[in-house]
Amino acid sequence: MTVTTPSTLRDRVPTILMAFALVVYAAPLGLWMLGIEHLAGLAAGGRDFVLSLAAVAAVYGLAVWLTLRRGGHLPMRWVAVAGGVAAAAAVWGVIGLVDHGLVQTLVGLRLTLLPLAFLAVIALLPATEVHRLITVVAWLVVANAVAAVGELIVGPARLVRWGFEEDRAIRYIDGTFRAPGLTEFNAELGMFAGAYLLGYLALWLTAGARPRERAWHAGAVAAAVCLALSTSRSGAALVVAGVAGAVLLDRGRGKARRRLSLVLAGVLVVAVAGGFVVLGAAGSSSVFERFDVWTDRLRGVPVIGSGIGSAGAATYSRVADTPPLFVDNYFISVGLQFGPVVMAALIASVGFALVVLTRRSATKPSSVPLIAVLTGLACASLFIESWEYAAAMATLALFVGHALRLDQRRPRNLWQEAGR
Repeated sequence: MTVTTPSTLRDRVPTILMAFALVVYAAPLGLWMLGIEHLAGLAAGGRDFVLSLAAVAAVYGLAVWLTLRRGGHLPMRWVAVAGGVAAAAAVWGVIGLVDHGLVQTLVGLRLTLLPLAFLAVIALLPATEVHRLITVVAWLVVANAVAAVGELIVGPARLVRWGFEEDRAIRYIDGTFRAPGLTEFNAELGMFAGAYLLGYLALWLTAGARPRERAWHAGAVAAAVCLALSTSRSGAALVVAGVAGAVLLDRGRGKARRRLSLVLAGVLVVAVAGGFVVLGAAGSSSVFERFDVWTDRLRGVPVIGSGIGSAGAATYSRVADTPPLFVDNYFISVGLQFGPVVMAALIASVGFALVVLTRRSATKPSSVPLIAVLTGLACASLFIESWEYAAAMATLALFVGHALRLDQRRPRNLWQEAGR
């Protein structure tokens, strides 16, 4: 019989808090439907955003706590990276403070640094806990798929009568109803589902990493359903580009296995495109609208940008002091906030990282999921501010953390091995 000790409970606290954050980010509409959001708001004096605030505090608090508690083996190169990120956040935070005020800048900082906080927490968790959290994500994807199918059956008109918000939870694009599942709107559902499906398929493409858990398989099927019913082309781009990158750039694959992977990637592309045609979501008007917007965004932008929070979701927050700035391209968003030079450096860094990972894939199988995530994320970022979708970024961070452990022998966390 397993005895639960105080130390065991203490070790499980980070996993429990991360699972809480995943539920808040991946199922906010579900929490609203169950009345949990309302009850939490009442307990916090009518502040209906308390759950979101608690999730943010949990992730950032864990990042600090785990670094202090388990980060003793952190190699100096990662300390330098963390210092560089902190310095950049400080500099462009001051620029944002001057441009649009303190509160909007803080919202921008939260959105910008949250994916890095996810990755830091996951890197410092034991491999078994990362495995458990991926299972949690798999069941959240299943729950979203059930909800999306239910929304399609019930129909948008009745959902509006039930209190679903029009033009957010209930959206029509190119004449097609786009289900939100348990997320706030369809793009969130599509990115979340796409992130899970990409991570799952990337493991299948990696030698010795084939998923065997039934919950993970169920999550993959559910992710395909979510992706179809959300009709998120950005989520589809995330999956298709990521899988294509993993297949084409992997140097550790034999010719026969490579041909099979190419065939599977082709089938995936055809299946996604065919599914969108069947659902009536194959129109491209919204894509061309974005091209028209992008051509004007960088004109007149200062070389150093307008500061963190000057574009993207921060401008749509309830505390924003500037008009909402529609971008739907994260590279352009970076250019607006940090300046065109930083945007160009980011694009060059993505290309350089892909070259390094491609060479590394000849001897390190863990490079394949990393190539998939980086390629997919870069492609999706051309059509949406992918970095600001918390559920999707947390999911990708979990698969990255899982992949980085494939080349190691039972490390308690990544840094213990990296520091040796």
